[in-house]
Amino acid sequence: MKRSRQEKRSKTLWTRAPARRSVTWSEIERAILLRIASKEYLPGQQIPTCEALAAEFSANKNTVSKAYRSLAQRGYLLTRAGFGTFISKRPVRISLDGALDGITGLLSLALQEAKLSGLQQGQFRKLIDDIVKQGYGQTGPRIGFIECNRHDATTLSRDLQIAVAHPIEPLLIDEVTAEPGRYLREYDILAVNLTHLAAVEAVLGAAPASRRQAQVFGLHVPIDPESLTRVARLRAGTRIGIMCDLKQTLVSLTGVVAGCNSALVVDGCLSRERAAVRRLFSASDVVLVTPSAAERLRSEESQVPVITVAFRPDERSVEQLAQLIARHAPAAVGYDVKSLSPRLVAGQR
Repeated sequence: MKRSRQEKRSKTLWTRAPARRSVTWSEIERAILLRIASKEYLPGQQIPTCEALAAEFSANKNTVSKAYRSLAQRGYLLTRAGFGTFISKRPVRISLDGALDGITGLLSLALQEAKLSGLQQGQFRKLIDDIVKQGYGQTGPRIGFIECNRHDATTLSRDLQIAVAHPIEPLLIDEVTAEPGRYLREYDILAVNLTHLAAVEAVLGAAPASRRQAQVFGLHVPIDPESLTRVARLRAGTRIGIMCDLKQTLVSLTGVVAGCNSALVVDGCLSRERAAVRRLFSASDVVLVTPSAAERLRSEESQVPVITVAFRPDERSVEQLAQLIARHAPAAVGYDVKSLSPRLVAGQR
């Protein structure tokens, strides 16, 4: 007996799969962030095109593109025309409110995944607690960054911490050289600006071998190109004075300025030499100062233009430091799904 047209239509409607909810750009954004957090996507790695990721998530290409733009604005992605989209090696600083919004979204997504996986509330809390202890505690190597002044030590260690995603403590040369045995014993890696490497190693190297644990790492911290560009554009014959805190920094900056613009008339002094500072300002058309020395200029009433140089850790040095930290890191921790007890993940360091 033939079915009626209405019966066939009813059967078709009943067996048709329900319409799938379209994926939003914010969900794609969170998925990418989770892949970064889980190291599925690594710094410098090229990620799939918008078309490829759209096919993976069954989403619209424009939706994926919006997620990419948002992550690029937040500093997680870097798009190079003609080459593709890459995970940023050094994410830019974002506002605390923006960071909290992103973290809240990631935690909400993780909570949903935990519930779908059958984890109870207590198990999920333990998982979070263990991850927090691993991330914020001293489960990894203890790293210190040595500089000659508090300003540079604090600023540069913060930049390094963002770049390598690992806690880095600011240290002063005077403190480290006063108690070399303590710092060699309590730290795993002591990173030091190449400008001060010889002086630091001369003291640390004299410490008894039994007290040594820390590995000393020389870090190249050159002048930011923008500062040098301003110097390079000064007219020939311009009298430029250089003021900084340490003699070795003064020697280094004098050479850099002369190499950048050989037509300048260069002079310099240390910031603690008050009489020399006054003479420098009176005899210069432009004064170049380091950030720490700039704090001393408030007492000067001179109208001479001032260029404050900025220092940025060299990208290659940052990569080498990150690799060194990874070699010192303990084995990664995984979890048994049933008991949620920590266990070492084989083959991971």
